[in-house]
Amino acid sequence: MHELLGVIAYGIIGLAYFIYLVQEIPIIGVGILNIFIAPTNEEKKKLQSIAGLYSDGVEVWLIVAVGLTFAAFPDAFGQIFSGIYVPAFLLLAALIFRGLSVELIFKDDQPKWIKYMSLAWSISGILLMFVLGVFFVSIFTGFPYENRSMGSNIFNIFSTASISGGLLMIVLAFIIGTVWIKLNRLPELSDKAFGLIKKYGIIYAVPFLFALVLMGINNNVVSIISGQLFVANPVLIALPLASLFFFILVTLFSHLKKAPFIFGSYVLGLSLFFISGYLGTYPYILFSSVAFNEGITITESMASQTALVVMSVVILIVLPVVLLYQGYKYVYFFRKDKH
Repeated sequence: MHELLGVIAYGIIGLAYFIYLVQEIPIIGVGILNIFIAPTNEEKKKLQSIAGLYSDGVEVWLIVAVGLTFAAFPDAFGQIFSGIYVPAFLLLAALIFRGLSVELIFKDDQPKWIKYMSLAWSISGILLMFVLGVFFVSIFTGFPYENRSMGSNIFNIFSTASISGGLLMIVLAFIIGTVWIKLNRLPELSDKAFGLIKKYGIIYAVPFLFALVLMGINNNVVSIISGQLFVANPVLIALPLASLFFFILVTLFSHLKKAPFIFGSYVLGLSLFFISGYLGTYPYILFSSVAFNEGITITESMASQTALVVMSVVILIVLPVVLLYQGYKYVYFFRKDKH
């Protein structure tokens, strides 16, 4: 029972990260695009509106994922975040500046104020996407963890795979931000955005960067495909390959400007990537890039059974409520009379 609760907590952490990211990328993308496609204040206000309408409660999922890691796996939490305090600080700074810039952009009518706030909105979004990409890829490639301590070099998590993951998140933000503008019935701005991502080849970078991420994840002896579940069930290799297929479709449908198909392919590709990563790193809550036995397993790090029972009950009550609220939010604001 105790171990089962630990596995459930492990799965919920992955689910919370996925729900957060799948909602955050479109909103961040809208903000990044503002300096490229919205030269006038009126256009910026339209982008501010569609970013702000849906941002309510999104960061809750990030807090849930990080908080649950702390509560359910305190040892692993301490080891992971002590080794990535610089990226974690950058993530926090990006979240703060993104929130402030989008709220304060029109609090002053001075052109310079609006210009700098617009720039801060875009730059903080780019930084946020990059740090998140590096972090999530590092979870699946493994951290430089050995002899019960993280590597002293804070740049150890920056590899070809993790940097490619950071760039992939930025590229996805451009594309899915464009789709979000299209789905929110702003045709002139979405046409500008589609023109931008096609002109500069952004749409073609998605499968290339994702392929680099997959190769980086699986180019060592310690990798998800050599993990416990993938070795026992070789058919699971279809999951990352299917994820790559859907990201190829993101590029194809972006070229054709098929917004609903782009968004659907993006959600499926991202979900399969997370499923592949969490299945591949199981049973490790802290996956080590040095050797499998250097990592920290779920059973080694999980909290007491009583604590896990209490957390499970709270999650069972709160999770459906939050999901229903956020689902209603999207249904309500996507109504034609709200645009």
